[in-house]
Amino acid sequence: MNFTQVDPVLLAWSSNNRIPLSTQYQDAEVRSFELVGTAGRAQIWVEVNGQVSVHVWDYKKRKQSFAATVGTLEATLDQALAMARVWI
Repeated sequence: MNFTQVDPVLLAWSSNNRIPLSTQYQDAEVRSFELVGTAGRAQIWVEVNGQVSVHVWDYKKRKQSFAATVGTLEATLDQALAMARVWI
């Protein structure tokens, strides 16, 4: 599995939530979303290493990871976003 398989879900989710999708960080291919709120900021990122993983953290102490599939990715991203919004 690779990003090509999850990109359609990520692009649609990005558009629906009006959160830009980052695909490059330095020289690495990534899939991440940056959120900024009044109490701080958070990042949601997706890893594809044979399985799909969604991670969210507040750039400090709080971090949560979720296992997903292509079919559950949108719902998992929604769950990570809800958590990030509570933090920020």
